[in-house]
Amino acid sequence: MVAGKPTVLVVDDDGEMRSLLRDGLWSEGYVLREAGDGEEAFRLVLRAVPDLILTEIRLAAGGVDYINRLRAVVPNCPIVVMTAFGDEQVKMKAFRAGATAYFSKPVHLAELRSCVKQLLGAGSQVVPQRVVVTEDIR
Repeated sequence: MVAGKPTVLVVDDDGEMRSLLRDGLWSEGYVLREAGDGEEAFRLVLRAVPDLILTEIRLAAGGVDYINRLRAVVPNCPIVVMTAFGDEQVKMKAFRAGATAYFSKPVHLAELRSCVKQLLGAGSQVVPQRVVVTEDIR
């Protein structure tokens, strides 16, 4: 955390999506960091652990292995996964790999902000309960 504000790492290979997410979360007062792929995200996490990771799962150096790697390094950090290419099997694999929450794109920003706020409210020392979003939120 920086100056009492939670840090959120936004990871997406689509710059417009990162911008949309950044703008939507900035209004909540979070310190935001960005990465364009899984390797960049992993390097940022190794330098400074964020309070929450919001990530696309389908990106360069991404996928379920990427979620596994993140979870091994940051066991208590909530990982919120988003994808436009998922189905029930992808969702279950993401949860087994350590995702805390899962959203299908397009993501409704109000729902995403609510999820992020809930997870960050749990405190960084507590492993949050999994939040399952079962339908496409628009």
